[in-house]
Amino acid sequence: MTDSNTPADARERLIQAGIEIFAEYGFSATTTRMLADKARVNLSAIPYYFRSKEGLYNATVGHIADVLAAHLTPFLDRLETETARGFAPETARMLLQEGLSTMVTVMCGDPGTMRFSQIILREQMAPTAAFDQIYPKVMERILSAFTTLIAVITGETDPRQCSLQAILFIGQVMVFRAGRATVVRRIGMEGYTADEIAEIQGIVVSRAMAALDFMAARQV
Repeated sequence: MTDSNTPADARERLIQAGIEIFAEYGFSATTTRMLADKARVNLSAIPYYFRSKEGLYNATVGHIADVLAAHLTPFLDRLETETARGFAPETARMLLQEGLSTMVTVMCGDPGTMRFSQIILREQMAPTAAFDQIYPKVMERILSAFTTLIAVITGETDPRQCSLQAILFIGQVMVFRAGRATVVRRIGMEGYTADEIAEIQGIVVSRAMAALDFMAARQV
């Protein structure tokens, strides 16, 4: 197999192939031949551009982290601006609702990120060195943002409790991604239309606000 395209094209095709193949088969079961065939490049392109299958996997995960971070940046930038000004609990609630809705849209409503979640979930269950790219670029930033907002909304001063609640909120979003087949079978959703995404956003946000009201009541 020959590669008649530019190096940038070949490298990008290998990363796109990595997203699909690693998501479906995992790192161990994926072969370099599978990746090269999917990308329509010579087998030698993998060591040329990435040194090894592991190098391609790390580049693939890095690409995923960059794309997800780009989706979240508008929300995170706004939060940083509001934090610098100092904001009231009402503003914090609005920002948290926005953040949760954004996560639902990115993780459940964007067809381009469907494969991302499979790789992220694998890294959650059996972390590799690539997890060090996902965590600081995506998970740490969103968790830090949610933890700050939860503290402002509830008056909770223990950062551990706020972090645990933030993790629960993210879990509520991810269950609709990881459990998509169950949701489709049980609820009769198509998995997921624009109306279904809006319905999921509504239930995730409403449950989150109820949990925060309970936390706030405990501080009185």
